[in-house]
Amino acid sequence: MADTLPETRTAAGISYRESGRAGAPALALLHGIGSTSAGWRLQFAPLGERFRVVAWDAPGYGRSTPLPGEAPEPAAYARALAGLLDALGIARVLIGSNSWGTATAVAFARLHPQRVSALVLGGPTVGFAGLPAAERERRVAERVERIRALGPERMREQDSARLVAPGARPELLGWIRGAAGLSVEGYAQAARMLGRIDCVREIAALECPVIVVSGEKDVVTPPEANSRPLAAAARHGELEMVPGCGHLPHLEHPERFNAAVLRAAARAPVAAA
Repeated sequence: MADTLPETRTAAGISYRESGRAGAPALALLHGIGSTSAGWRLQFAPLGERFRVVAWDAPGYGRSTPLPGEAPEPAAYARALAGLLDALGIARVLIGSNSWGTATAVAFARLHPQRVSALVLGGPTVGFAGLPAAERERRVAERVERIRALGPERMREQDSARLVAPGARPELLGWIRGAAGLSVEGYAQAARMLGRIDCVREIAALECPVIVVSGEKDVVTPPEANSRPLAAAARHGELEMVPGCGHLPHLEHPERFNAAVLRAAARAPVAAA
């Protein structure tokens, strides 16, 4: 599968990468907490044949303007996504996400249901808001303290092997270890946002189709505590478990993730951008 990485562009204070035809149905891709738009390198070419693919750098990542305040609400990230889509002339979109990107995906879909045709959530998180307050605060604080102590480069180096299933391709580990565009404060804001969202509750309010793509060997967001509850809570949910896959199905098994996107589009076709 082609590894294609388009150049970065900027609109509405958000940096993003794009592939495909401007008039094609739109697909927005939302990266995980330790990644950027570059993490979707195996989606741009194949999905660009069918969609206008727009992968953002979340606020505080890449060249995107950070959100105000230390602990932005999920709605603030949803507003930033809406601003980018508006600037690009995209009225309706299919959203694909990985991990932390789940939080913005479900918040956006709840706040703008008319703009979302379907969700494809890879290695998703349920967020921390459903946890007891002390546990929630501990998890957020640990994330923030860790990136401040290690810095983005050392943190990604330490995390790379844990993010994927054993035996991952060497080039995949190299991509994961790259920390370009990852900042301490952008990551800290994102971690605090996780403490303010219960994705199970958010997803239960949605009417759009939801496909959850989960690695059976995901130890970062274990399926029993994350993917399965999310798929079960969705009114029109489907769970696809991927054998031999860790936390990053879009990179470890891109053919499975990309097929799920096409399946979601067939189930709920997106309007042209």
